[in-house]
Amino acid sequence: MALQDKGISPQGAQDQLSFITAYNLVGKPTNFQAVEMIYPAEITANQDALVCLSGASYQDTYIDAHKKVSYNQVFMLNKGQKLEFKGIKKGFRTVVLAVKAESEIQDLVANTRSPQLASYISETYRNNLIRILKGPEYNILKDKSFLENSWAISVNSSQMGLSLEGVAFDTQKIEMISQPVTDGTIQLAPSGPIVLLRHRQTVGGYPRIANVIEADISKLSQYTPGSKIRFKLVSLEEAISENTRLKQLTE
Repeated sequence: MALQDKGISPQGAQDQLSFITAYNLVGKPTNFQAVEMIYPAEITANQDALVCLSGASYQDTYIDAHKKVSYNQVFMLNKGQKLEFKGIKKGFRTVVLAVKAESEIQDLVANTRSPQLASYISETYRNNLIRILKGPEYNILKDKSFLENSWAISVNSSQMGLSLEGVAFDTQKIEMISQPVTDGTIQLAPSGPIVLLRHRQTVGGYPRIANVIEADISKLSQYTPGSKIRFKLVSLEEAISENTRLKQLTE
């Protein structure tokens, strides 16, 4: 985050909650490898490793095609073994986090649990409601169409942001120079709303009609193209309360 003033986006895992879940479960190691994937893969271990999967789950996830593994649980992947992902996927991004299997790490894993955070993710990710705050240019909206209608995730979405497809709605015309944006900023482009994700730019020239609350940004990253979402306007107090609750769960 410290380099945004130089135009460098935050980057990192899009679904930070799932990443933190896996990181906590493997004992919060100093050295680890992690990848966030959107397509099924085959991963071969080049050394003995402790692995945790979180986020989007595949129906069939096996070691060497026969030993099924579970998500949000730590398991051993021995050198030369292959981890395979197949079948129907629930969600969009899967976090794979691995750490070298050493005795001190295994001791940390044995004493680490994240049931509350995993329960929070299960609770909040199951619906399509995204909570937002009013943005600086919210008042250009002439009616409540943005809040009253569902929006589909476009296939034109990217790591930078989710392009939304839905009803056309009236707005006041406005001219503005580029302004700062942040994770979850909803810009109103000529083609429709765009929700910025963690690989976004740092400034933008489109009206910022709303901002997704911090607690729901990771959830956004798990919607597949074609999925529909709805927005709910909440108070600043509610957003702060939810963010505080989430911070306590992730520490």
